[in-house]
Amino acid sequence: MQEMLLLADSGVPWDVASKWSRTRRFAACVAITERRSRETYGLIPARFDWNAGRYVDAE
Repeated sequence: MQEMLLLADSGVPWDVASKWSRTRRFAACVAITERRSRETYGLIPARFDWNAGRYVDAE
């Protein structure tokens, strides 16, 4: 449910996101979160390590 709320808050229509697979929704959330950390907070973005399944420091 949290991923749906993040997508909706980012402008993705609910009916569109609800048709996506859970993997696609998760990937979109990762991309949105990485972009927001850079644009909104001026942070060096963390990078999502797909093999480890977690965020790691960007190098």
